[in-house]
Amino acid sequence: MTFKNLQAAETALARFTPPNAHITRRDITLKRLKPLMPLIGNPQQQLRVIHIAGTSGKTSTSYYLAALLTAGGSKTGLAVSPHVDTITERIQINGRNIADKDFCRELSIFLELIKDAAPRPSYFELMHAFTLWVMVRQKVDYVVVETGVGGLHDATNINNRPDKVCVITDIGFDHMDLLGKTLPAITSQKIGIVHDGNHVFMYKQDPQVMATAEHWTNRHHARLHVTTETAERRAYQHSLDGMPAYQQRNWLLAYYVYQYIQNRDGLPSLTSKVLRSTQSISIPGRMDSRIWQGKTLLMDGAHNYQKMQAFIDSFERLYPNVKPALLISLKEGKDYEKLVPLLARLPARIITTEFDSIQDTHVGSMDAKALAQAFKKAGVKVVESIADNRAAFQALMAAPENVCLITGSFYLIGQIRNNEHIS
Repeated sequence: MTFKNLQAAETALARFTPPNAHITRRDITLKRLKPLMPLIGNPQQQLRVIHIAGTSGKTSTSYYLAALLTAGGSKTGLAVSPHVDTITERIQINGRNIADKDFCRELSIFLELIKDAAPRPSYFELMHAFTLWVMVRQKVDYVVVETGVGGLHDATNINNRPDKVCVITDIGFDHMDLLGKTLPAITSQKIGIVHDGNHVFMYKQDPQVMATAEHWTNRHHARLHVTTETAERRAYQHSLDGMPAYQQRNWLLAYYVYQYIQNRDGLPSLTSKVLRSTQSISIPGRMDSRIWQGKTLLMDGAHNYQKMQAFIDSFERLYPNVKPALLISLKEGKDYEKLVPLLARLPARIITTEFDSIQDTHVGSMDAKALAQAFKKAGVKVVESIADNRAAFQALMAAPENVCLITGSFYLIGQIRNNEHIS
């Protein structure tokens, strides 16, 4: 059976969504994926993979590295999650989403191949296996893979060839119910993407992060390459002024990795003009700005302390002394007590809302009224709670402020963009 459209394909995929809304450590495992891969020809053994893990910056770094490889003349696949606007974002080749009709056709073939798979894979596991299978069929030269949650037990860690290149972005506190309560515990999950013989690239971070990374790479006979943002800025010797501040950090790390792959595989050096073109690519839901209904609408899915701090810093540089109207929703279980004081200084008004989404699993938001109350306690004077996010977005656009922000969740941004046809 060939799916007629993406909606039909997504309906079929929804059958693989775990029925329990809450993921536990026990749910994150490679045990379901390992017996599935031989059914599709073990694509993970046929691909040159750049694997990216971390708490903050991993999606942007993935996009930039894929753009650099494409600019160097390589046919490059990119696998990211969650998606913001469309499921086809999860399978990109040379900077373009797979076409809807190709996604539907390939998925119908793939599901037939794995119909007897046991145990049954989860949505995320199935989508990653499908992505790798498509990348082989597309004959890509490289595939850049972003982890889902963690790394060690993440489905993406099925990629374990010795020539895999690993990238560890900034590590901080997020998904602590799944990854651990301390930096060493979280780092041990992230660095778990590293296998014997891999080369690993990262910025110098907290001493606990570095000690854990060094121990793991030594144990697995992997080569750890450590740099600093300052060193990479000095080595680049060109202006990055057109980029948001925190994206400069991500691009520089991506370029550091590209130069290793360039030297290893004989890829071409890139001119300054080509390099600048990779800095201006659009990354869904990251400092994503447009004019909408006569206002500046800025969308960023910052959802943990590190990401929110980076987002606020970049916003204040771009819009000094501007007090925006802000629409926010946070995923249920998020540590909102740390995020609320961080955001409270920024806006003239805040509208809290809710979302309910099904992608890799069922994802719900915290209660809008409870979040509004937290902002009031933090000293925000104008706070409104509107549970329905369509009505909340209309209220945001009706606010007197000329700059409007949406943040706190990619799921919220995705629902609003799809509902309002913001493209």
